[in-house]
Amino acid sequence: MKNLSRLLMMIILFGMGSHLFTFNVGASEVSSAKVITENYKEAFLKYPQVTGLKNSEGQKKINGVLHEHIQSSYKAYLKLMEEMENYKKGVDCKKQAPICEYSYSTYYDVKYNQDGRVSILFYDATYSGGAHGLEGVTTYNFNLKTGKKYSLDDLVSDQSKYIDITDYVRKYMREHQEIFFDEGILKDFLVNKDTQFYFTDEGIDLIFQQYEVAPYAVGHPTISIPSSLFE
Repeated sequence: MKNLSRLLMMIILFGMGSHLFTFNVGASEVSSAKVITENYKEAFLKYPQVTGLKNSEGQKKINGVLHEHIQSSYKAYLKLMEEMENYKKGVDCKKQAPICEYSYSTYYDVKYNQDGRVSILFYDATYSGGAHGLEGVTTYNFNLKTGKKYSLDDLVSDQSKYIDITDYVRKYMREHQEIFFDEGILKDFLVNKDTQFYFTDEGIDLIFQQYEVAPYAVGHPTISIPSSLFE
């Protein structure tokens, strides 16, 4: 009888263990994504694609959005090269060679990839003469289970909280004048649904373009927003 009881207990425990193991594997499939690098027509035009998601339709949505971005980048690159050729016709490039060679490149950075969400920053860098080039950043935040692209409206629980977030950001900028423009320049600054962001462990980080809220040398400044401000 004791042997039979032990056998039944082993069967029950084994069944529970198998169930738990299966559950954990299923959860991990949507917890994070594998992000790979692809080139689009040129080696310097790099873009991300996600793989290994359980929901193939969701994965297709995400990759479609990222692919559309690199297609737009390629069109911008072709336009820049056309402008360069036209510029060369009116300038003695033998004497001013550096300013006659324009360039375009893309790269990306995965800022967050856990808890069923991924944040990817897509950078487009250009040089068209002058002291330095310019670099634009576009943020993409996705739900890995559904493929949905998040906007700030999806996170901010009440529209009135945009006022609280704006006040928080302005206060941060005032306290860090060594980084940001002075308050007179930023008097019309507002955080809204189009403000770029990416996920963090504590909430989100807002990220800005060069010259948007700070001098060029600062690059793309970020400001951390705790989840308590927008949930």
